[in-house]
Amino acid sequence: MERMTRRGESGRAVLTASPGEAAERLALFEDVCEAIAAEYGALGEELDRLRAAGKEKSYQFREKMGRKLVDAQLLSLLRAKGLLS
Repeated sequence: MERMTRRGESGRAVLTASPGEAAERLALFEDVCEAIAAEYGALGEELDRLRAAGKEKSYQFREKMGRKLVDAQLLSLLRAKGLLS
């Protein structure tokens, strides 16, 4: 990934790209965060539906559970870094 910022001597972020490029990248990042959060919620609902049908051992359930765990880890990392509330 090509960075659009660097840390200055004071430790603060310094923009190395144009503001428009940085804003576009930020918008894409926010889109990805929203998509991960939405998928996490949808997977929870789908897993509940599969549990109600008694399909906890099915391939579909296990695949969705794995995807939900990955999403949970990503969201946790983003929260730990202060990027999500």
